[in-house]
Amino acid sequence: MKKILSLIKKIYLIPKVFKFEGIYGLFLRFLKNLGYQIKYDHIAERKYILEKELIKITNNRVIHGVYKDVYLNCKSNWGGYDFSSKLLGCYEEQIQKKILEIQNRFGLINFVNFGSADGYHIIGSVKNLNFKKGFAFERDKETKKFLVDNLKENGLLDKISVYNDANFNKVVELLDQKELEKTIFLIDIEGNEFDLINNYDLKNLKNSYFIIEDHNFYLNDKTKIIDFNKKINAYFNVEKLDNNGRNPFKYKIINKFNDDDRWLIMSEGRPEKMSWIVLTPKNN
Repeated sequence: MKKILSLIKKIYLIPKVFKFEGIYGLFLRFLKNLGYQIKYDHIAERKYILEKELIKITNNRVIHGVYKDVYLNCKSNWGGYDFSSKLLGCYEEQIQKKILEIQNRFGLINFVNFGSADGYHIIGSVKNLNFKKGFAFERDKETKKFLVDNLKENGLLDKISVYNDANFNKVVELLDQKELEKTIFLIDIEGNEFDLINNYDLKNLKNSYFIIEDHNFYLNDKTKIIDFNKKINAYFNVEKLDNNGRNPFKYKIINKFNDDDRWLIMSEGRPEKMSWIVLTPKNN
């Protein structure tokens, strides 16, 4: 009798499981009930389903914030599910606001992005702020295709140039000293920032502006971090910008979702609390 009741309960839950976990999640649960040892990340699967829903209801457009109305094809080659927060406009919201603040304060006109990925920041900044030119550096070939497609859909092929690996020398070739003084660098290269940035580059770019995603937790050699901090403090005013809170209740478009889903939509999938390093010239 207990087995029959248990079976009836499982059958009754099928529509609910399908709604929240999709056909793949339903299939894996079925295998698990048959006795197979299944490793299944329910959170990742739910984030995937929510992302698909957000893409549909936003029509691939950012609906709020600094980058409002930017088009995203929502294709990636890096895994994870961060397009929900991007489409809401709250992904790395503190970075968006900091770019806007620095741009307005110092009248910057050029945007260089090392590790551009799909172009979220460089497209949003060039399209919606007063940047005249953008230079996107992305090493992954597949990701670069998604980036170029986003540039095309946002009408920015003539304003944003695309290159391969992060390279300061290339930027110096493209921009003269006066232009570099009106340039901000956004750097997100997964820990390689500690090798990329050296004294020569900083000396030549000491009048430029930087926002660098800090991946110090990737490094076992902490002397690199100490050396890096010495370099940047020699030439710049240094500000640490922490990741901050998001409020899922300010977006009417997700009111229909339950609390758990709303908070998952906010998630950027970070491995731990992260921060960014903001550099402004000492003469400013």
